[in-house]
Amino acid sequence: MSSHLKNQAIKGSIWTLFGYGASQILRLLSNLILARLLFPEAFGLMALVNVFMQGLQMFSDVGIGPSIIQNKRGNDPQFLKTAWTIQVFRGIALWAFCCAAAPLVANFFAESNASAHQLLYILPVTGITAFIGGFTSTSVFTLNRKLDMKRMTLLEIVPQIASLTCMIVWAKFHPSVWALVGGGITFSFVRLFMSHAMSPDHKDGFAWEPEARRELFRFGRWVFLSTVVSFLAGNLDKLLLGKLLTLSELGLYSIAMTLARVAIHTSTRLSSSVIFPLLSRYQDDPPRLVNACLMARRAVLWLSAAICSGFALFAPLFFESLYDDRYFGAGATSRWLAIYTWSHVLIASMDRIPLALGNPRLLFFANLITTLGMGLAVWGYQAYGLPGFILSMALAKIFANFFLTMTLPTGRFKMLGQSVFFTLGFLGYTLACIYGLNQAEASLSFYPYAGLVCLSAAAPILLAMFRAWCLIKAKKEKSA
Repeated sequence: MSSHLKNQAIKGSIWTLFGYGASQILRLLSNLILARLLFPEAFGLMALVNVFMQGLQMFSDVGIGPSIIQNKRGNDPQFLKTAWTIQVFRGIALWAFCCAAAPLVANFFAESNASAHQLLYILPVTGITAFIGGFTSTSVFTLNRKLDMKRMTLLEIVPQIASLTCMIVWAKFHPSVWALVGGGITFSFVRLFMSHAMSPDHKDGFAWEPEARRELFRFGRWVFLSTVVSFLAGNLDKLLLGKLLTLSELGLYSIAMTLARVAIHTSTRLSSSVIFPLLSRYQDDPPRLVNACLMARRAVLWLSAAICSGFALFAPLFFESLYDDRYFGAGATSRWLAIYTWSHVLIASMDRIPLALGNPRLLFFANLITTLGMGLAVWGYQAYGLPGFILSMALAKIFANFFLTMTLPTGRFKMLGQSVFFTLGFLGYTLACIYGLNQAEASLSFYPYAGLVCLSAAAPILLAMFRAWCLIKAKKEKSA
């Protein structure tokens, strides 16, 4: 890997982590405020709405982004205009589908939760985000291709600030799930405007070049199928729990999962925004590509393991201190979710390899394994309740990770060994600390106990930051 690419990767990682850290702080503040303005049932209903919002946003891509980043014609105007045309028509079709499906979805969930009948009106309005997203400039992907993470970060943070402001103001004067829906639409509008304004020299327009269309569909058909099963794998839990739990219980699960996704989003953001564009440059040299991924993945696993461990240790105290007693149950759920989060990190930190090699169907099959494995979660719930459901989801992710590892062109056992090493470290430290904290809780008053919890949670994060600093320092010295 050249020193220029290393510096790009390091700078991209720093901007990505900065942007994600700012995003999570905003998300946390809004979550705390909205938890007081709204009620658990509203979060449960919004969890169902988010399944469709996230699905629509994912489906509106249809592999356009990865295709532009991976393809050698990624800067060709005709290629980009053809990609934008496909994206626009896909967004329109998804909105129409959302409107048509709303009655069926509302009736399905209303059978067990009468309040879910509101989905009949919420889903068509939510579907507007897919329509808006279809017109987003392809400059978003060319910036990512160039690892211009500074502008990419602004493109995420500014719309989020506008969205959160809308949600809080709306919830203050009209406390209902519509405040959350309005925030999603605001995010889409602001991001659409910024995507075109940030790259004024980049001109999108309608085009239908046959060769570009064939290349996009050839690559994108497997990305699309992978996106479908990935959406199911990432959201089927809420669909199933929407039938198994009350809306209040689903709301607590949803809030806990929102915080648990910090590590998931960190690893996914680094993988998609930094690792994937970097690996795509080695698509003609698979051994070098896998070695580059192993090096980059090590840093991702260090940081993600620290966040997962800190989350598992700190979450119960966090909910008991900052939320009212309606939300205390989310603390216990969070500890189980830390294990699921780690299983997701393992696969998210290496699943860009098939895309970089131009073989997205492997990612499709990995996501299919995860989706089919959700059948275990139903059995787990019946046998052991919500903890059994969560651990079964984690097991499905582990199966998918093993499948992807065994399909690597080289370095399979290095990748497997890396996963096992960090998993043992994460579980060993976290379980030992939980045992020690449980013993100390009975003999310590609140403030000494809270200090011990914070110290235990912060230690792995500080260690990960120290490792990152050492890595950056070593790279600079080597470049010099």
